[in-house]
Amino acid sequence: MNPPLTATEVEKLIAAHQSIIDFGSSSDAVDDEWLVNAENALNRKLPESYRWFLKKYAGGEIGGEEIYSIYGVPFESANGGDIVFQHLMNRKAGLLDDSKLVVSETDLGEVFFFDYRNFKNGECPIYLRLPSGEDMLYAENFYEFLGKRIEAHVS
Repeated sequence: MNPPLTATEVEKLIAAHQSIIDFGSSSDAVDDEWLVNAENALNRKLPESYRWFLKKYAGGEIGGEEIYSIYGVPFESANGGDIVFQHLMNRKAGLLDDSKLVVSETDLGEVFFFDYRNFKNGECPIYLRLPSGEDMLYAENFYEFLGKRIEAHVS
C-alpha cells in the first residue's frame, strides 16, 4: 500500500500533466466567506484536502471531467458544477442521501462522492458509484482522488 499523497505531491502531478488539466488559480478562488456559506448550506464541514483544492485552484477539469467547486453566486441559481447547487438538486431529485456529497461525474455514468458517514480528522473518503449502482471506496481523501483521476487520464 502506498503512503497517502500530500498536497505537495499533488501539486507536482498537476504541474507535470498540464495537457489534461484545466484548473483555475488561487486568484480565481472564492473567499473564506463563500466556503463558510457553502458549509452552512450543506450543514457540514468541507474536507480539508478539498478546501485546499478550492483555495489553491478554485476548480476546473481533469481530462474534460469537471470537479465541482464553489462558483461564488447564490447556490440555488449557480447551476453547473457548483457543489452546493449539485447537492441541493440531487437531494431534491432523491438521487443520493444526505450523507453523500457528489464532487464529480463522468460521461460514463460514474459518480464520485464524499461519504460523510466516515468523516473524521477533517477528512472524508471518496466513493465511486458505478453505473450498476454499486458503491466502492475510491480514495481516502481528496488528494488521493486527484492523483487517481490524473493517472486515469494519462494511462
